[in-house]
Amino acid sequence: MKPRPWIFASCIAASLAGGVAARPAQEKQPEKAPDEKAELAEFLDDAKQYAIRTVKPEAALKLNDAPLLNFTNPERNQERGSVFVWLDADGRPAVMGQFFKYDARGRRIKKHALHSLMPGPLEAKFNEKIAWTPEQPGIEWKTFPDAPAVAATRKEQLLQIRQLVRPFKVTLTDSRNKTTETRLAPRPLYEYSVPKPSATTGAIFSFVVATDPEAILMVESFDEKGKSGFRFAFARFHFWRVTATLGEATVWDVEFDASMPNNLFARPETVKKVYNSYLVP
Repeated sequence: MKPRPWIFASCIAASLAGGVAARPAQEKQPEKAPDEKAELAEFLDDAKQYAIRTVKPEAALKLNDAPLLNFTNPERNQERGSVFVWLDADGRPAVMGQFFKYDARGRRIKKHALHSLMPGPLEAKFNEKIAWTPEQPGIEWKTFPDAPAVAATRKEQLLQIRQLVRPFKVTLTDSRNKTTETRLAPRPLYEYSVPKPSATTGAIFSFVVATDPEAILMVESFDEKGKSGFRFAFARFHFWRVTATLGEATVWDVEFDASMPNNLFARPETVKKVYNSYLVP
């Protein structure tokens, strides 16, 4: 989730003094520039404090050793953040996380955002407190209709995947119906191979504003039940409406989520959503 200017109109309680992007002229400015190294170290430490597991069957997910990306977005109150991935026992990406800070009302506000990539329920604890419990599938896989035959080697498959990603376009639409076009980052965030139940090669790509990911695209090869090919799935990292097109066809469209701008940690109304972004206590 990203802060946006219009949120000041609805930001009432002092405890929710975040989730906003533009500062009025009279607003107090931070006394000094935030420490980049300290903030990035804080995000990594936060990621390590999460214990995330699948529920059925019960199995712990493993945090990837390092952030997939450290990003900035000067357009949004000096926003800075890191992107993380948690993997299942076979090495398949299971959860994406985005932790970030931004300036608001003279303070440096921190948020965590998590998105499920799993077909079943998850439980996430942060500092041993329940933070997130999505129950529904996190993504919806779709097959490329005109993809080439899957190549024989992993290297060749990754080249095919990069070619398949290029035609996608992703657009953000705010509550006032203003649109923002994102940019496909030239390098994937993460590449993976999964040996079972069938050989799979995949990669995760990001659509960004500045270097800030707003949407995630997973593409992978598959070979199941005698059929092989390539498939794709999107995940959001913004509470605005997010739309993806492939050529002339709309292939993914998620609506504006009004519950996210000033969402709180473990809030009952949002804790079960597959995408959850919240102020960190």
